[in-house]
Amino acid sequence: MTSGSRAPWGRCVGYGLLSGTLVLLLLGLVLSLLPVGDGGAALLMYVALVFPPALAAHRFAPGGRRTGSLGPHPSPKPALPGPLRPTAAEAADRAITSYGELLRLHTYRPGPCADPDDLAAYRTAVETYDEAGASAPARVPELLERGRTALERLDTARRAGTDIVWTRGTGGTRVRVPRPAEGGPALLVFETDNASGSFSVRDRGGAGGRPRVLLKGAFEPSRTAPGRARVLLPEQHGTEMFLDVGATGPWRIALRPPGEARRLEAGAPLTGRGIETVLKDDGCRAVEFEHHGTGAFALREVTRTYRPGRLLADGRGRARLTVAVPDARRVLRVQATGRWTLHPAA
Repeated sequence: MTSGSRAPWGRCVGYGLLSGTLVLLLLGLVLSLLPVGDGGAALLMYVALVFPPALAAHRFAPGGRRTGSLGPHPSPKPALPGPLRPTAAEAADRAITSYGELLRLHTYRPGPCADPDDLAAYRTAVETYDEAGASAPARVPELLERGRTALERLDTARRAGTDIVWTRGTGGTRVRVPRPAEGGPALLVFETDNASGSFSVRDRGGAGGRPRVLLKGAFEPSRTAPGRARVLLPEQHGTEMFLDVGATGPWRIALRPPGEARRLEAGAPLTGRGIETVLKDDGCRAVEFEHHGTGAFALREVTRTYRPGRLLADGRGRARLTVAVPDARRVLRVQATGRWTLHPAA
């Protein structure tokens, strides 16, 4: 008998006949001991004994009550488990483990004659790992970004060798910065540990020359990630440049060979914070740009003379865009106030 439907009438009548026959036999046994009554009265008694049990069986049989459904109710199927998203703590643990592996595989090993700046960057990278392991999951991404930036600084310095010359200052200062070679383009590298507020770098020019803005922007406030900007400059003459630098807090600046600009390669996304000129491989006709900050951002072409060119994309806040890039343009410029990621589109 299915749940949610009445019992069949034939079965109910069968129950009634069986129960009535048993009752009749009992009555016959009783009547044999008593004076025999009228036959019609006995038949009426038999009928009365058959149908009441049949009605009771139909009414009270399992599944006889109405449920408001026209058919049987299917048994509920167990819910299939879906993919579980990692918790914040699990995601933080994975990020820390990945960063620890990056730190373990790094080739830098401090020695007794280590450069102070290299040693400071390496110390920051190691301390970041320890601090991230003891911090709340919400702080882990920002802390690890500081560590990756320190390792990136270390890699840049090691690629450049030991001939890098930093010019340091605080606030607004006029400085004289040596060029890596006389004539030709150069890579301007500007860094500040006080990563908030605006900054600018202007070329004072030579005799009778007009000052030009070489670098201007701002960093979103951050408790851990330092500010850094790297832009390729047009060809300049002379062995040094006279610059007006304005920023909040201490900073350092250097001019490096143009080949030290970071290159966008397949399978190796670039992560930065602020303004940067990026080289790309031939054949890369689209890039995926992701902005993690809350301020404005822009992606531009760079002309053959290393000046900002046509605007490819811009916006504000968090965004993820796939941008077509002309194959002939091998240099791009990212301008942002927050952290960003750039890699070739599939």
